[in-house]
Formats: sequence, C-alpha cells, structure tokens
Amino acid sequence: MPSDSDSQVPIFLERLRGLFRSSSSTNQRDEDPGQGMAITVCVLLSFMLWLSLTMQEQRMVTVEFPVQVDGVPQEQALVERPPSSVEVQLRGTGIDLLRLMFTPPPIRAQAGQGQVDVLEALNIPRANDAQVESVTPRVIDVQLEPRVERTVSVRPRVDVQLGSAYELIDPPTVQPDSITVSGAESVVKKITRWPTDSLVMRNVQDTVRREVALRDSLPQLIQKSTDRVTVTARAGKFAEETREVTVEVTGVPTGQDLVTLQPSTIRIRYRVLFDQLFDSRRSGEFFATVSYSQIRSDTTGYVRPNIHVPSDLVIRDPEPIPPRLQYYTFLSDE
Repeated sequence: MPSDSDSQVPIFLERLRGLFRSSSSTNQRDEDPGQGMAITVCVLLSFMLWLSLTMQEQRMVTVEFPVQVDGVPQEQALVERPPSSVEVQLRGTGIDLLRLMFTPPPIRAQAGQGQVDVLEALNIPRANDAQVESVTPRVIDVQLEPRVERTVSVRPRVDVQLGSAYELIDPPTVQPDSITVSGAESVVKKITRWPTDSLVMRNVQDTVRREVALRDSLPQLIQKSTDRVTVTARAGKFAEETREVTVEVTGVPTGQDLVTLQPSTIRIRYRVLFDQLFDSRRSGEFFATVSYSQIRSDTTGYVRPNIHVPSDLVIRDPEPIPPRLQYYTFLSDE
C-alpha cells in the first residue's frame, strides 16, 4: 500500500508541470503568477547546483596574505619597510580557496630575526586542504637599527592662485616650520626636509591659513612629532607712489674735495601695499645717498644713487628718477 508521501509526489509533479504549461495567449501568461515563481525557483535551484559542483572542483588562485611585524623594541626601528602583503598561489577546491580569500591569516614576522622565509611563516589552518604552489616574495627582511632623532625643516608644497590684481606679499609660510623625526639611523640621516601633501589655495585676496597633512612617505619606518602643519599665504593689492628726496654724499674725508650733484634731488618711484599707502607718504625713512668712494672710482662722470626705503613697510620695485646723477668736485680752500 503506497504511503501518503508517495501519493503526494505525482500531485507535486503535476502541479509543477502545470506551472510551465504553455498558453495560447499572451494575456493568459501574464495573468498566471505561478509561472514567474516557477522560473525563479528553477533559476535558484540551477544556481545552487552550479555552485555546489564548482566548490568541489580543483582550482588555482592567487591570494594576498597580510604581513604583520611583531616585537619592535621602542629603542629600535626597522631599516626597511616590509611588504604590506605577500602573494601566495594556492591550489585546492573552491570551498577551501574561498575561505582563504575572504579571511587570509596574517604572516607574522618577528622583528630582529633578519630574513624570514615566507613559506615557513605561512599559517594555513589544518582543516584547510589548499596546497601552496608559490609565494612572492619568498623572503622578508626585518632588520633593526638603533632609533635616533633629528629635526628637519618642513617643505610646503603649495600652489597659491591669486585673485585678480592681487600679489603675494611674501612667500607662503608654514607653522611649525620644522619637525622632529625618529627612526633607524641609516634612514634618518638621509632626511633633510619633510614635504607636505599638495595644497591648492584658490582666489587668495587676503591672509589665508590652511591645515595640510605632512606627506606619509616612509610609513612604518619614521615617526613624526606632528602629522599636520598650518600654511599661511598673504596677498594684497599694491599702489604706485613717488617721493622726492635730497641725495646726500656720504664718506667725504675732512679737508678733501667738495662734491655737488646734478640734480641734487631725485624722485623715488615705488609700489607699496595699498593698506600702507598713507603710511609711506608720511614716513621719513625714504632717502638716497651717493658714497664718496663711488665718485672716486667712477670714470664716466655719472653715478647711480643708492635708495633707502622704510623697512617696516611692504615696498616693491623702488627706482630713482633720474637713474643717474652727474657730479662735480671742487678743491677745498685749506
């Protein structure tokens, strides 16, 4: 006598065949929601069957195993940066390879032991039957040296893009302008400056400050006293102005020839930061001189005046008008 389960099989098969039974009209197919469900079930069953068979096949893949260095003493540092990972070529079934691809165990290297054989350091779980075909690199070097410190200057890598008609008042500055680096002696002694990351300052029209990270060019080898610095760029507009001054002859020995200049006054044309324009007009630090030694060594009859401008103002491109002066010497009465 057939069991209840056996009697249900033909019923199930009949219902399954009914889901795939073709219909003479497109409207009828659209109205049958069971057909879409059947297709979905079949696709899922096919995928599961394909996945099951694939996981049993022998395959070869390359997996990156992370490298971890342990036991670096505080007073020592690595001479060379170890690779962040090692490429291991593995052969095995899909299921074994899949486990290693998603959770590869780290390759542990003990600091100070010199060269580490990667094959010996591999730690593949015993339950995994994957076979190692090759490793790259085969050896990892973890040499140590005494840790030393050194103070080096910071080199800002800054592109300052000025607003229209604006100029930089002075080169961009960085604060702090130097940092302390520490690491293996052979590494630290080669470092003279430490660059920042690239920074672009756009449309600068005033004093602008930006934080920028120091470039991480020697990870795992060098420790820095700070990871960020502040870059300052100052910009402003300049105005053109002139001042009239008397030219003084300096260094004339007592009782020596008397000297006169023609003309005895000149104009100084200069550009000054617009905010300091009125200060420059009132300043008494504009003057011009000609030294007696210039006149004695001249053979042309003309000398160029030396211009002095206020040191507390931002003055650019000062020039004398006229650029040369004629001189006359007279014998003293003594």
